Amino acid sequence: MTTGTRPPNPPGPEKQETRQQHVIDKLRTWASDGTIDPRKKLSESGLAEALGVSRTPIRHALAVLVEEGVLQRVGARGYRVRAYKVADVIEAIELRSMIEGYAAKKIASEGPSPTLVAELKDCLREGDDIFENGGIDDPVNEGRYAAMNLRFHTLITEAGGGNLLHQLTSLFDRVPFGAPDSIRFDNITRKERAQHLHYAHWQHHHMVSALIARDGARAESLFREHGEGVKISLGISKGLFAIDGSRILPIFDLDSPAGHINGLMQDENED
Repeated sequence: MTTGTRPPNPPGPEKQETRQQHVIDKLRTWASDGTIDPRKKLSESGLAEALGVSRTPIRHALAVLVEEGVLQRVGARGYRVRAYKVADVIEAIELRSMIEGYAAKKIASEGPSPTLVAELKDCLREGDDIFENGGIDDPVNEGRYAAMNLRFHTLITEAGGGNLLHQLTSLFDRVPFGAPDSIRFDNITRKERAQHLHYAHWQHHHMVSALIARDGARAESLFREHGEGVKISLGISKGLFAIDGSRILPIFDLDSPAGHINGLMQDENED
């Protein structure tokens, strides 16, 4: 009989999958919220050290994020946060808003089902609870809000369209920052973030009221206006918040002198 410490069992597949998803989510967040400098060349070893994991989950995460359009390859072994033109981000947000507006108008014209109304009202209650437990002067649980927001908008597109609408919205969501669960802000304060989300949630209430009243025109216009709020939060459209030009997200405007990452669009084959 041998003595000594028995080596720990390797993590099971479920734990490995959870850890892998954590790495993907963390890198995606860092890339889109400005934590990672878009000018910095990334390496597997550096990211593995930063996250305290091996290179294997990093390698897989990098491949996933390149496919999603969040990162781009630089040379043989490097990566960089992919920067997007303002025009491309605006187009993706506006097209998504148009599609959601179309779906909402269709739902209103036919009359929303009792099941849909109940599920949408459940989203409204969830959002109301988020702000009751994190008001204008307190931090808002943005992760919880993002999950609610995704559910709300998914209910609309699923009820108002078929596979084609789903395919189109999935395509637009490949351009980061505009998807319902992508709660991203540029250079604004925490209080302004809470105010922005609270206003967006009040729009949810008005949307549901328009659907129940079968007011298709009102429902459609509300979804289009909802998309304008996303552009304001990203600092690519004027709104309630004074964006000072020091944009922290990887979105740039070639025609703007304030676009401090214009020089990032370098040859992707650069080593």
